Amino acid sequence: MLLKSVVDELLKEKNRPMSWLAEEMGKTFDGLKLSLTRESIKYNDIIAMAKILEVSVNVLFPEEPHKYSDKKNPNFLGEPKAEYSSAKNELKNCREMLAALKDQIKDKDKIISLLSKGD
Repeated sequence: MLLKSVVDELLKEKNRPMSWLAEEMGKTFDGLKLSLTRESIKYNDIIAMAKILEVSVNVLFPEEPHKYSDKKNPNFLGEPKAEYSSAKNELKNCREMLAALKDQIKDKDKIISLLSKGD
């Protein structure tokens, strides 16, 4: 399970938005979301996130033991080999990044509009 999915579930259980978590961590919403989506979050941020969410770090990385002990599947992670899985993940990441960038453009357009009204 992706870290972002686990964090989303924890936030949902606590009735908190991702923006709250980002603020508590001293991160921007877009920066936190992107690091979770790309799975490029720093170790210190994972520790801080677990502390803020009041969970053990282990909760952020659930295991599925039956997959690791499968002798028939030579893949270390026990995931089925799929030719296009990485391409699908990249496409999903690109779509999420595109949505975040579009939101940023909308926000900046609003700011420009407000600033030009002040003149």
